[in-house]
Amino acid sequence: MNHDSQDRDYALNEELQQLVKEAKRYSATSESPTDRAKRRIALNKLISTIQCSGRLSKQTQWSGLSNYEDYYNEALQQTFLEICQKIHQYNPQYPMMAWVNQIFNWRFKDVVKKEQKKGITLLPKNQENLHVLSLHDLNRELPIEHEIFQEEQLKEIIQNDPENFLVNEYIQEHPQASLKAILLLRLEGRKWKKISEELGIPPTTASSFYQRRLHKIITYLKKYI
Repeated sequence: MNHDSQDRDYALNEELQQLVKEAKRYSATSESPTDRAKRRIALNKLISTIQCSGRLSKQTQWSGLSNYEDYYNEALQQTFLEICQKIHQYNPQYPMMAWVNQIFNWRFKDVVKKEQKKGITLLPKNQENLHVLSLHDLNRELPIEHEIFQEEQLKEIIQNDPENFLVNEYIQEHPQASLKAILLLRLEGRKWKKISEELGIPPTTASSFYQRRLHKIITYLKKYI
């Protein structure tokens, strides 16, 4: 690390430490509306400075996950919330950004674990052979009496969409990219790159959107089998 970078980090830490001191002056449980307002202002300035610091961890160890950006943003919001809630626990003997990035790392792991428990497949962004909603996987989710589940039956349920759930779930500002459209294209064997081209959306958006709703999709389809 060069001297200029060290100087910037030192100046940043000094600024953050000052904002922390300001926030710590006021209790979150204070009965004074003025004190609570001043605390919020100090915490808002602190979070804003952290966001603009350029020193937030990129969490590169998770960058291969298809939903990396979504996880990053969710973990970051949880981190900011925890910082505000636990600001009095911060030890000023250590650099502020080291504390922030440690919390950020913990929360990112929590987010990934939570998604894994939902049964969502986490694969690298550029993996073409994303194996989702195969008949084998769907049958495995179904009661034993429905083990033999034909593709045509599945396609018919998706096309009929009795509750209009699949057609009403679509990528923001892209109503043509609904779960119904994506599912039908997947059943035809289309790869994500081709699906994205046909629906006019970025390559990783369709797979990310789909994977995040996989549990809901299976729950919905099981109702009509």
